[in-house]
Amino acid sequence: MVHFKITDKMCQELKSHLHNGDGLEALAFIICGRLNHEGDNWLLAHEIFLMPYEKCSRDVNYVSWKTKHIEHLLDKAKDKGFAIVKIHSHFMLDSDFSELDDISDKSFFESVYGWSNSDLPHASIIMYPDGSMKGRTIENDMSFSAIPKITVVGNDIKNFQFFERASVGKEFIRTQQAFGEKTTKLLRGLKIAVIGCSGTGSPVIEQLVRLGVGTLVLADGDFIEYKNLNRIIGSTFADAKANTLKVLALKNHIEKIGLGTKVITFPSLIQENRKAIDTLASCDMIFGCVDSFEGRFYLNLISTYYLVPLIDIGVKLVADGNGGVDSINGNIHYVNPGSETLLERGVFTQEQLTAESLRRISPHEYEKRKTYFDNLDIESPAVISVNMTFASFAVNEMLARFHPFRYSDNIKFSHTCINLSDWDINRSEVKETESKSALRHIGIGNIEPELEIYDSETVI
Repeated sequence: MVHFKITDKMCQELKSHLHNGDGLEALAFIICGRLNHEGDNWLLAHEIFLMPYEKCSRDVNYVSWKTKHIEHLLDKAKDKGFAIVKIHSHFMLDSDFSELDDISDKSFFESVYGWSNSDLPHASIIMYPDGSMKGRTIENDMSFSAIPKITVVGNDIKNFQFFERASVGKEFIRTQQAFGEKTTKLLRGLKIAVIGCSGTGSPVIEQLVRLGVGTLVLADGDFIEYKNLNRIIGSTFADAKANTLKVLALKNHIEKIGLGTKVITFPSLIQENRKAIDTLASCDMIFGCVDSFEGRFYLNLISTYYLVPLIDIGVKLVADGNGGVDSINGNIHYVNPGSETLLERGVFTQEQLTAESLRRISPHEYEKRKTYFDNLDIESPAVISVNMTFASFAVNEMLARFHPFRYSDNIKFSHTCINLSDWDINRSEVKETESKSALRHIGIGNIEPELEIYDSETVI
């Protein structure tokens, strides 16, 4: 399967150029990063090039151009292994590729393959006046295959799928009554990752299973302990006694529920597992349910590089040590590629990230410098009712992105802050990222200069 992904900001720029109101077809090109995972290919929009109108021959039914005007794009594709996506306008909704399109695509992509010397697929896409799209890949033998899934990632997540979604059983009829058949089937086709499978992660997982999500990717390297039994749904006294991995205990629990959710597990830190990173990159959504700054940093990188929306959940319960509660606060951050990073939002600092990375990679050096770091080794209280509250807000945040149901636009809910001590809920917008690194790496895919995988003090 081939899956094309693009940010909403890029999509809006393309729409303005391709449908400018003059009634003539227009043209653009997209440089795409790649992800090749378990036989499937993702084309990830990295950079767009709007072909100037004056450099095209344009009519109501065709657009033509000279390859020399995009040789810089072909050079970049050759040097970096990027895909080339050609995108042009059609004015009739859901119209198909024409015979002229067939001739044009075969002629152009024959040059692309000759230039790049790669057998990996490239693509051609039609954009309609409402911004919807239809696409096809062009293989190196000049054969065409429909792209079954096109996703626009932004404050809303839009999916254009051209294959039959999985059927929905009677067990999800009440969900369908609320969100309709389209969204209920969409959920069945989603692949969602939950990183951190303890107090917050386990109620997130429980809800996703009972919403009918088709595939869950669970990552957590810890084992069930007796102290976890107060909040990990599905965990048992026997699991704690046997020191069962959290991901395996939850996988067994999900399979006992019997709703057909497929489960993929990684009993490790994601930053130490290349296969885990590739699998997360192939997901439709990631939930970050981790306490670690380093974990959050890596999830943000994966979100940026592979155009995967991220929901980060943070919970802080402060006890006074004498049976009283000083405060209960939580934050839900929705991160999409191009929005402010978690570092920019102040979720963690560079100093905290450095200290935590040092503790994992070089424990000896960390111990020497430990007095310079604050409270990294202190455990926080955890109560199931608190964790479940924030987990539910996070899952509803996901639903709102796929199926907008709030009165205000989703852009206003990039950050939700919940203070249970005051019973207060606030939400706010965030700006576009100003991080040059983040902007430079949007949709870059398999070219990952900062995604180094560490094991102790050795880079793999």
